[in-house]
Amino acid sequence: MAKKKRSTKAGKPGRSTKRRTASLDLSMTPPGVSVQSGGTLMAGSSATPTIYPDSPQGPIIVQNYVAINIQTNEFRRFNNNIEALIAELSQSNEISGEVRDQLLSELRAGREIITAPKPQRDLIDLLLLKPLKWLADKSGSAIVSKLAADALGWLLKMIGAA
Repeated sequence: MAKKKRSTKAGKPGRSTKRRTASLDLSMTPPGVSVQSGGTLMAGSSATPTIYPDSPQGPIIVQNYVAINIQTNEFRRFNNNIEALIAELSQSNEISGEVRDQLLSELRAGREIITAPKPQRDLIDLLLLKPLKWLADKSGSAIVSKLAADALGWLLKMIGAA
């Protein structure tokens, strides 16, 4: 009589049902976030982490934040420009793949950050202002440059810099 192989998971032999769990030390404080470019630390371009409260009902502390009302016409115009810019940039061949992918990632992240209750100015600068300025000046496409310049104008109005 032949021995049957013991099935341990979903009828597939040889798989263990034991789950491995990684230990997580929740008491550790995350280090400060810093931005690096080409292996060198960029002076003055670091974001301070959000300080979360001891209880879920407490307030958060965000250093150097800007209040942005996402219900305003300025925000709607900015958001429409960013959406159009991302769509146009995604289809553009004017910018190399790596540069284009980095710009798209930063613009998408910036668009999310700006909708937070307390978006940090440093993150807005890194993820929106710098990419938008670069695109407005150097994109090589008139449409992309115009969309970036318009989005930049609306963003500057929202953060009180225009």
